[in-house]
Amino acid sequence: MEALIVGNRPLGSNVIELAKEKLVVAADAGADRLLKYNINPDYVIGDLDSISDKATTKLEEWIVSNKNIQKTDLEKAVDYAFEKGAKRIQIVGWSGGRIDHTLAALGLAFNPKISLIDENFTIKIVNDSEIIKGEEKTLFSLMAMPEARVSVTGARWNLKHEKLEMSGRGVHNEIGTSGKVTIECHSGNLLLIEGDFVLPHD
Repeated sequence: MEALIVGNRPLGSNVIELAKEKLVVAADAGADRLLKYNINPDYVIGDLDSISDKATTKLEEWIVSNKNIQKTDLEKAVDYAFEKGAKRIQIVGWSGGRIDHTLAALGLAFNPKISLIDENFTIKIVNDSEIIKGEEKTLFSLMAMPEARVSVTGARWNLKHEKLEMSGRGVHNEIGTSGKVTIECHSGNLLLIEGDFVLPHD
């Protein structure tokens, strides 16, 4: 079973497709974000300090209160989805707003069963190696946290056992002419930020 976790940040219209045939869990006021797209979550979980009265009334039967102050509402929703049997999780509505919450959400991507999605990017960990395919000049970035030893082939800019640190060094690369890029993480922690758009340039 796949799950979609929805946080309390603006959603793109892609949430409609992403929610199909998935267990949908709203993190607190993520429920309000879903209702704007006429999507009823299967569960709403959190400390319930930001969900609206309207959403609380409408979704009362599916609300699960969790007052654990050691975790964010997004983390609680992820835990709950796994408890319900989810094997893979996508998260939307996670970025923007408070930088501390955004960084905490980014940390969830280090679980290989979790990917973070917004309107332009999918973020996931690179365990050993990852192959991405797409049109030439499709954007992707790599972010080491705090560092990683990385090789990249098939990209506009390739790397060979290079050390990346948490900086702009791996930001903005592009799929090359073959339409296929292989990314290897030899050591450390590495996130792949895979775009779904092509950047025109000379």
